[in-house]
Amino acid sequence: MVEQNCRHCERFVDDPAAIEREFPGLTILGSAYASVRGAAGICSELDRFMDPAPALDCPFYAPRDDSSTAATDQGVG
Repeated sequence: MVEQNCRHCERFVDDPAAIEREFPGLTILGSAYASVRGAAGICSELDRFMDPAPALDCPFYAPRDDSSTAATDQGVG
């Protein structure tokens, strides 16, 4: 069973290209593709750049169908 957290929510934007579009000046400092970003992304409901958090009590959580995240969670991706 997959842990219910931001990484598995349809409202959590963790695609590097989408993050770079949201923060146009980010590429001056580096890249959203860099490993230093880790698993951080943007919560589109809270309008916040953040690390994934447990979403058990989040009223905005909506599971997304993302097989690539499932593969990464299993150490495949």
